[in-house]
Amino acid sequence: MQLNISAPVNLDLHVPKDFVRGCPRSVRMDIDHLLLAIEALDLEAVEVMLVLIEQLGLQKTIPSRVAFWRLRNTNPLRRNYQRASLSWDELKALVKIVCTIAKQLDTGLRLLLSTHQQMIEGKIEALGLQQNQGFLESYIDRFTSLYIGRMRSPSPLKKEEIRELALQLLTRLLLCSGVAGEFRLWNSLFDGAIA
Repeated sequence: MQLNISAPVNLDLHVPKDFVRGCPRSVRMDIDHLLLAIEALDLEAVEVMLVLIEQLGLQKTIPSRVAFWRLRNTNPLRRNYQRASLSWDELKALVKIVCTIAKQLDTGLRLLLSTHQQMIEGKIEALGLQQNQGFLESYIDRFTSLYIGRMRSPSPLKKEEIRELALQLLTRLLLCSGVAGEFRLWNSLFDGAIA
């Protein structure tokens, strides 16, 4: 993945007043799942994320690879769950990373989602888009493998539920790839979350 990064922008993402006690469990799960979906889309995604930390000026919040790993492991579903929460600055940094990468993946995300829609409608064969279907299935297989490999065992989700999660995450990534994506993602993370 080639990065096309403009100068970092200082976002004014407000913490909803109901969540002043800390980052909810569901938010930590959601942000980690989005990062996992990015990894499934691009095999070099972790290295790209580490480069982005520097390019976006986030080293104060995420000073090292180990610190990044620890943030990812605040997801309570992880095998290596760190019984800790994310600070608001850490969550904002992860939102910036997700949205920056989603912008780079915009075209691929649209392709995968339209392919999924064409599969539902049974149009793949007629349109000759079997290769696109292969790309989508590869993404779902990689996501499933990453999910099963990194989340606690036995998996809290069945294989079909993991597949559904992988598809939902594509839609969420596409939504945060556009203008004001950071604000959209930030607000969606708290939608339905319990303080």
